[in-house]
Amino acid sequence: MPVAAEVTAEAALAKRVRSARPSEVRKVFRAAQRPGMISFANGAPYLGALPFDQLAASAQKILAEAGQVALQYGASQGVPALRKHITALMELEGIKAEPDQVVVTAGSQQALDLAARILVNPGDVIFAEAPSYAGGMAVFSGYEAEIVHIPIDADGLIPEELEQAIAKVIASGRTAKGLYTIPNFQNPGGVNLSAERRRRIGQICRDNGLLIFEDNPYGLLGFDGQTLPAIQPNFPDITVYFGSFSKMIAPGLRLGWVLPPDSLFEHFINTSETTLLNPPVFNQMLLSSYLDNPAWQDKLEEYRGLYKEKFLALLDTLEQVMPDGTTWNRPSGGFYLWVTVPEGIDTDVLVHECIERGVVYVPGTAFYTNGKGHTELRLSFCLPTIDQIREGGAILGEVFTQAAEAARVKEPRSHTDSVFSHTTSQFREVTA
Repeated sequence: MPVAAEVTAEAALAKRVRSARPSEVRKVFRAAQRPGMISFANGAPYLGALPFDQLAASAQKILAEAGQVALQYGASQGVPALRKHITALMELEGIKAEPDQVVVTAGSQQALDLAARILVNPGDVIFAEAPSYAGGMAVFSGYEAEIVHIPIDADGLIPEELEQAIAKVIASGRTAKGLYTIPNFQNPGGVNLSAERRRRIGQICRDNGLLIFEDNPYGLLGFDGQTLPAIQPNFPDITVYFGSFSKMIAPGLRLGWVLPPDSLFEHFINTSETTLLNPPVFNQMLLSSYLDNPAWQDKLEEYRGLYKEKFLALLDTLEQVMPDGTTWNRPSGGFYLWVTVPEGIDTDVLVHECIERGVVYVPGTAFYTNGKGHTELRLSFCLPTIDQIREGGAILGEVFTQAAEAARVKEPRSHTDSVFSHTTSQFREVTA
């Protein structure tokens, strides 16, 4: 009689888990939690200006008057009052939807996971910006998709590059499933996809039978309040739109949403039920109460001004301290500055030295799935204070300048193929 092989827990791992690589961002975030660390890593909003007394009063009222509802199971689609607020928010970006078309989720990360679970088969190709959001790449890779990166420039994803990449994938016999894009203040590149490109890219996807996964957590965080129309209004039948309250209000509420095409709506409801049952009812009621008061928009405006001030402080510091040949973008909103350092400097290596010096950033390799990004890094300016930004920036400058000298980097690298072209010398002209 054959003897059954001994099975260990590790041996039982699913293939997709075995092939998953550890998140470099999460490794860095763990270092960022050390006491006294200045973190340019966390894409976490500053919460100090929230009206906590008002939120506390609302929480008390909700529990006193509707506690049995707030702490009970709820509808898998989400609380109607919050879905109504969500449709009003989306209307600011040209999206017309009814509350019954919206599915509330535990943050947009869960919404992304739902979309991948519903729509992605092993081996499907997902196109994404180069660089792109590490969490999005992890989700699609986790469902065994192949990620194909598409170059970007100061106006976002380049349509011609997307067309060429789609043609190559189709010619190879692979399935081109969809485009994952963050069109507003992109994470990590900080760029905005231009209005003209939004229409063109949408048409490219439609012509080639691709879905559009439009991820928009930063759309209302333009420094000057500017908001571009979303892709979704012109392509509602092929766009899965994701939104989040994490960046503009509070990530601890864990609330986001997905607006799928009508043809996919029931699949999102059914799949959400199997994974979450329902989003947290109390959190939804608390957030709905907060949004009932129009003053939340004034608070958001206050945050925009604060983030702009921090952004300018970071740019001013980098201009003074970074080695010649360093380049960066100039975002008009969001949380992130994308930096390219001279050849011969490896941001993957220097992140450890910076951590020892009390500063942490995310190396560029975390935002690619093809091994690129060793001369790039993301700096998040939303959470640290201005004093911390200046102190941490000075340390970065010392570390990178020493590395540049050690590598005998004497001339700025050519940036003809770079995403951005603001060198430290050019920066003075741009900001004058």
